[in-house]
Amino acid sequence: MLNLHHALRSIRTYRKVEIEELLFVEYKCPDQEQFFEFWMEVGCLVYCTAGKKIYRSGAVDLQVEPGSVFFMKKGAYTGQNFFDETYCALLFFLPDEFIQQFLLRYLDLKFPEEHIRAFHSEGIISLEKEVVLETFFYSILQYLSGPVEFQKDILKIKLDELLLNLFTHPFHQPLAGYFSSLLHNDRAQLRQIMEENYASRMRVDEYAQLCHMSLSTFKREFTKHYGSSPAKWILGRKLELSARLLQGSHKSVNEVSFQCGFESSSHFIRVFKQHYQFTPAQYRKLSSEKIRLRSPS
Repeated sequence: MLNLHHALRSIRTYRKVEIEELLFVEYKCPDQEQFFEFWMEVGCLVYCTAGKKIYRSGAVDLQVEPGSVFFMKKGAYTGQNFFDETYCALLFFLPDEFIQQFLLRYLDLKFPEEHIRAFHSEGIISLEKEVVLETFFYSILQYLSGPVEFQKDILKIKLDELLLNLFTHPFHQPLAGYFSSLLHNDRAQLRQIMEENYASRMRVDEYAQLCHMSLSTFKREFTKHYGSSPAKWILGRKLELSARLLQGSHKSVNEVSFQCGFESSSHFIRVFKQHYQFTPAQYRKLSSEKIRLRSPS
């Protein structure tokens, strides 16, 4: 599965700025496929400048168009491309460590734990468009041709100003709450990451990277928390989600397979039948018949 952050760091054709662990990219979508998937080990603030896409994280779909501003947490994403206009966006990859260091400098901004729980959000956090955000995005464009060293220092200051706005503006409380959660313990992050990203084709070692753990530590901590191996738990959650989608949506078997993160439709059909004793199509038909029988005539 494509790691978008790593790919954009290595591709030279995009205009971009790298400042230590930070990465700013002027992105133009090259995709020729209707559907896409990727994952990132760092979060990303996005401002769409042209075209449109649909991004999907878990059960949340976000249709993006020019002017859309949103934050994608580290994790796995799928979605749909549209080909009437090239999709372009400014991407700002913000590692956890950068956010944590910012909060340690401004401890008064950190949300209390009960406040963080009140702002629990999915993998994609949509932001209200307002003057400070728009000014920041457009001011960044002048640096993408290759900033000199003193301009990189200015960029760091501008990024601090952006984060201060995100923490103090009432429209951006869900994102500020998520940023505050990054100072919590590793087990809390492990649980959040797994609940938001199990429906993907990520490998177990990639989940470990998301949690900033070695593979052995990740497996040990996972088993302590869930009482199961990662692979067994992930498959179980995928099967539960696929059953709900077959019952409650009109998506095709192929679409359900893709949305739930199975390797292929044939693999999905095989493991689904092993678990439920019916193929996905048979399961959907039986579920529909049961609903009709329960409905008043």
